[in-house]
Amino acid sequence: MTAHPAAPGAAFPATGPATLPEPGFPPEEYAQRLFTARAAMERHGFDALLVTAPEDVHYLCGLDHQGHFALTALVVPLYGRPVLIERAMEAPTALAQTHGVAHHGYDDATDPADALLEALTPLLPDAPVVGYQPASLSLPPAAWDRLRTATGIVWTDGQDLLGGQRAVHTPREITRIREAARLSDTAMAAGLDAAGAGAGEHEIAAAVYAAMLSAGGDLPAFAPLVRDTGRLDREHLTWSRRRLGPGDGVFLELSAARGRYHAPLARLRPAPGTPGADRAAATSRAAMDALCGALRPGATAEQVFHTWRRVIETATGEPYARHHCGYLVGIGFPPGWMGGSRTLRPGNTMELRTGMTFHIQSWLLDTALGTYAFSDTALVTEDSCEVLTRTPHPG
Repeated sequence: MTAHPAAPGAAFPATGPATLPEPGFPPEEYAQRLFTARAAMERHGFDALLVTAPEDVHYLCGLDHQGHFALTALVVPLYGRPVLIERAMEAPTALAQTHGVAHHGYDDATDPADALLEALTPLLPDAPVVGYQPASLSLPPAAWDRLRTATGIVWTDGQDLLGGQRAVHTPREITRIREAARLSDTAMAAGLDAAGAGAGEHEIAAAVYAAMLSAGGDLPAFAPLVRDTGRLDREHLTWSRRRLGPGDGVFLELSAARGRYHAPLARLRPAPGTPGADRAAATSRAAMDALCGALRPGATAEQVFHTWRRVIETATGEPYARHHCGYLVGIGFPPGWMGGSRTLRPGNTMELRTGMTFHIQSWLLDTALGTYAFSDTALVTEDSCEVLTRTPHPG
């Protein structure tokens, strides 16, 4: 493995139509992504990479469907054309959407792992080293048990090989995220407008969906979270058929999507007369201001977290425990808009780089000042950060 992988655009002809539906990018964008991935593979000594995380499959070839409940994988050899292994019935969709890959379909009577090995084996040299994604939710244990016992293949953890690359967005990707942020603001405004006394949480969610889709949004990877503030600590609880009472506050967290790119935000409208609501809100916003000031190239994830938490602890005069204050966001497929787990938390030494986008959060739960929470999406720029979501705070 001495020769360098082929240069961008050198030998990766598209197999689908010349004109792709949105959200596809031009072929040269995918060629550059593949070139960069192969350079990393070569540094790690990989002969091939087995990609099963939907976000990474989408990133490398453009596949954008809901068929990942069946094993779908992209095999990227160090040399030669990548192969997309998919259920045969998905072939028309995959052919229409993808760039620069061959296709290997399997029928419903075939073990997907057998289909994958059938496609993978001819691409490999003797005694190959193949990277895989052990944390992928789309690599079923049954399939992995079959793959890892295949004769002659040395499987190596390649979980982080694409994560760092995909975290830094290109200008075209940033345009998508900006569009998603605009759509998220539109959806949030509609949700807050609908969240009056007597409104059902399901009706608020319906208003959110109607606004984001009518404005041109695509399918989001995660449902909007809608609940009264009495259940704020139930962090991934979405709407019920409960109706808001005149004394209820409301919390909404959502993200619209533009071509699988997301820009989440959250807003809280406190219950009328909530003790300390103004002080909690002021502290939460001051902590967010500090977070944004720290969110710049060269900082580490844990430095940003400690900067954020320090403001809260100074205001409350006591230690504050919180698992994180944000995470990387961009491409997202169900069951989440995160597309990974790189968070702003203690112990994470990841260095921030220009072009990263984060869902930044400032939550105070049951502190001496009270409770308040909100979030936004922010882009790391060359010397600071830019908050992309612009929804005003409810009065």
